[in-house]
Amino acid sequence: MKFFLIIKIIITKIVRLNISFLKREISGYPNFVKKFENNFASFIGKKYGISFCNGTSSIEAAIFSLNFSKDDEILITSSNFHASIGPIKNLNCKPVFVDIDSETLTVDCKDLKKKINHKSKCLLIVHPWGYPCNMSEIMKIIKENNLKLIEDCSHSHGALYKNQKVGSFADISCFSLQGGKAIKAGEGGIALTDNEDYYYRMSVYGHFNRHEKYLENIEQLKYFSKTGLSKKLRAHPLGISIASADLDNLVNLNKFKNKIYNKIDKIISKYDSISTMQLNKQAIRGGFFGGYPIIFENIDHIGEIKKKFNKYNLDIYPYQWLNHHKMKVFGTNEISLPITESILNKFHLINIPYFLNFNFEKLEDCLIECKKSNLI
Repeated sequence: MKFFLIIKIIITKIVRLNISFLKREISGYPNFVKKFENNFASFIGKKYGISFCNGTSSIEAAIFSLNFSKDDEILITSSNFHASIGPIKNLNCKPVFVDIDSETLTVDCKDLKKKINHKSKCLLIVHPWGYPCNMSEIMKIIKENNLKLIEDCSHSHGALYKNQKVGSFADISCFSLQGGKAIKAGEGGIALTDNEDYYYRMSVYGHFNRHEKYLENIEQLKYFSKTGLSKKLRAHPLGISIASADLDNLVNLNKFKNKIYNKIDKIISKYDSISTMQLNKQAIRGGFFGGYPIIFENIDHIGEIKKKFNKYNLDIYPYQWLNHHKMKVFGTNEISLPITESILNKFHLINIPYFLNFNFEKLEDCLIECKKSNLI
């Protein structure tokens, strides 16, 4: 069944791509781009969607639209891809780094509360590797402290928290549509919001003269109606034409991947010296960027462990992020984030094949051999 689904997606992408070529809808904003934006927003549960050339641009446009002042503080975890952090600096705000929870590896709400002060204006959260954050506690914190919320959902397309899709909680939510993501435009991104003002300000940031007639009637934005900020950050229509096929089939793909992850969970649970990210209560994984998270408590023999995985044709990758809170490019004051720093060398990802033909027996045999060799 899952193989027929994937073949269907591939054929649909080929057909839609060729139709776009034949109709010369290869630039600007063809109707199918607008339809994709509306369908994506509706799927997540937001009113407005606006596409970008990548997820980074969507985050930058989101921060711009919230109209912060210089040196306003935006709280964010360090254990992200730098594309979530760079836009904060680019728009003259200050990133304030928060540690992660030791079990879920999502933002630590206790440390978050400690970092909030009168300069704090916004929280930017990431749902890493498709695992939703603790949205109940987060929504409580932002309301108590009058913070704006941006969700970076680039890893977590279709993930749920209390049966509500991630991306539906925030003032603005952002999704990458890069080629490794669950919805693939090759390169692309999209931002969603319920706020009309934020929507048009994001348009001003990256879509010069797309909404010219509307902007002419808004006092604060009419000066940008023809030129925007002269940034051309729109998505390529050909990328959107193929991304739409992934959006149409995302729910089914997420079901197949959840079955795979649930089976791996059971295998991993048999061993005391390895573990995985714990799901926040009432959350369901989705998007599944990167692969299945596996954490080795003892990394003294990590080289030998990787050889064992290779022997069984299992692809395993090391942690992909840097300790951004230690990098001068993001600030001059080094801080300590104990959990973030401790996970750096222990965390790996098991690759899940595109055709979803994961070999569970090989994983079990590999771990048994690792255990017999005293590697885990």
